[in-house]
Amino acid sequence: MSVPPALRASAAPRVPSDVRVLIADDDQLSARSVARVLGARGFRCEIVADGATALDAAVRGRPDILLLDAHMTPVDGFEVLARLQEDHRTALLPVIVVTGDRRPETLAGLLSSGADDYVTKPVDVDELEARILAATRRRIVLGGVSPLTGLPGNVLLTRAVQERLDRRETFGFLHVDLDDFKPFNDRYGYVRGDAVIRGLASVLLEAADAADAPRMLLGHIGGDDFGVLTPAELAMPLAEDVVARFDRIAPGFHDPEDVGRGAIAVRDRRGDEHEYGLISVSIGVTIWTPEHLPTTEAVADAAAEVKRLAKSRPGSQVALDRRRPGADG
Repeated sequence: MSVPPALRASAAPRVPSDVRVLIADDDQLSARSVARVLGARGFRCEIVADGATALDAAVRGRPDILLLDAHMTPVDGFEVLARLQEDHRTALLPVIVVTGDRRPETLAGLLSSGADDYVTKPVDVDELEARILAATRRRIVLGGVSPLTGLPGNVLLTRAVQERLDRRETFGFLHVDLDDFKPFNDRYGYVRGDAVIRGLASVLLEAADAADAPRMLLGHIGGDDFGVLTPAELAMPLAEDVVARFDRIAPGFHDPEDVGRGAIAVRDRRGDEHEYGLISVSIGVTIWTPEHLPTTEAVADAAAEVKRLAKSRPGSQVALDRRRPGADG
């Protein structure tokens, strides 16, 4: 249902800050027309002709926004939206649907499926530019993104868990937490503490990329806590990889003398000195099946409980929830 856009040039083009736009449209004449005008306004555009290629390009190129035709074949806009949200690399990508289908049920369905906005064909490029810039701003301001790590927050992570529960899928969930983070902050200050949190986020992203699993989502729960939703068979290998990667970079967050001693010394409010190990990470892993209690609270509680078991052991640790279904509440 693609219709070539009617493009209007504004009298005074506004140049954005190098926004990267991925345009997915099987009407290549329409796509090239939009790209030409947006390019003249400072946007960097890439064009693909089908939904499957759009998914690959979104992972490969990490664009700032996707302009998505709703009615491509064989992978249509609805399927693209669903698959984008299931991948940690694309879950936060803003999507504006460009469609000639003005039916209210179609537009409402696209928005409820994860689109951030839509424009109808023929396209008014002034309106499209404004919507692109608004959507990229909302990604940080209203999108539930951690300003410290750039990862999704609780809302997106909880929604993804609920969707898997509703589909009665088997999946893995990791609760990732730094050990003795407060003493580390007391010893070195919050700036270095923030660097450790960002370092752990980078490790999680590196491990997830190495696993190369499309249906994986990382979330920054808050503070030094993270959650990872993953295919069940990858849960333990991913957790062990995260621990190995983090332990390699952990010494770099400490002063050399503390690394040499293998500990940090921190005084409490009464002036008494206590020793803590070098910063480490503990991960609780639970494998959720259709036989388990189908609530997000049960998943979170189980992962947090087994994470506490991991934290009861010295150094970086991984603990697996070995309880049988039916023992979770």
